[in-house]
Amino acid sequence: MTAPILYLGPEGTHSHEAALRRSGPKARLIPCLSHYDVFSRLCAPRARPRPLAIVPVENSSEGPVTQTLDQLAAHATVGIRDSFSLPVRHHLLAPAGVRLADVRRVYSHPQALGQCRGTLARLLPRAELVPDSSTAAAAERAARESGAAAVASAAAAALHGLALLRKNVQDGEENVTRFFTLAAGRVAVPKPAKGLRSLIHLVVGNRPGALLHVLAPFDAAEINLTFIQSRPLPGRPWEYGFFIEAATDWRAPSAQAAWQLVRTLSESARQIGTYPVA
Repeated sequence: MTAPILYLGPEGTHSHEAALRRSGPKARLIPCLSHYDVFSRLCAPRARPRPLAIVPVENSSEGPVTQTLDQLAAHATVGIRDSFSLPVRHHLLAPAGVRLADVRRVYSHPQALGQCRGTLARLLPRAELVPDSSTAAAAERAARESGAAAVASAAAAALHGLALLRKNVQDGEENVTRFFTLAAGRVAVPKPAKGLRSLIHLVVGNRPGALLHVLAPFDAAEINLTFIQSRPLPGRPWEYGFFIEAATDWRAPSAQAAWQLVRTLSESARQIGTYPVA
């Protein structure tokens, strides 16, 4: 039986679009209410068949999706199967007949509003930008609220009977979001190994130069680090863990030696996954 795919819902979000593109129209797609809901269902011990999950991890203009990183830190049994990127096209949606001059509020997910901030300021300088739980929820709200518009996908417009007031309102033409496909449990490193990346989570001592000291073995082994992001450690105010993506799969002797040194120098160190990047 094909594994069901969890995604950040509801239907019509960009995560839904990513799940459709990645898994095909015949896949069983399950919308989730939040990142917490995605990971809870992914790790549910009685789920059969075991689901996969597709979650956004990084946007080319707005940066990391911190909710995904925080859940990866909290769920040590989750691994990464692959990483892929999709261009994101945001549209300004409103009920048929609504003009720009009629719009007083624009709803969308905070990431989407951030990706369209400049364009919205030019088109609707007096409109209030209101965060919502998802782009699809914003489209639903715009469909029933007078004076409202939404930044969402063309799929959301079709679902809620909205017109495209303006197409492609993202500030940059190259607006790309990267997604992870996740699985509960150990994920085998794919072969061949060319072009793989690895994500790790480190906790280092809270002292001057600690992170630089811990990362030095990667420099010595000439391992390129493609992503570094700090996130607060729960229950430890003003202390942080670090997500680090490296362009390696750890199987080369030099990479193995660097990793062992990093583990020794860190308070804690965990490999989350090694995966192909598309």
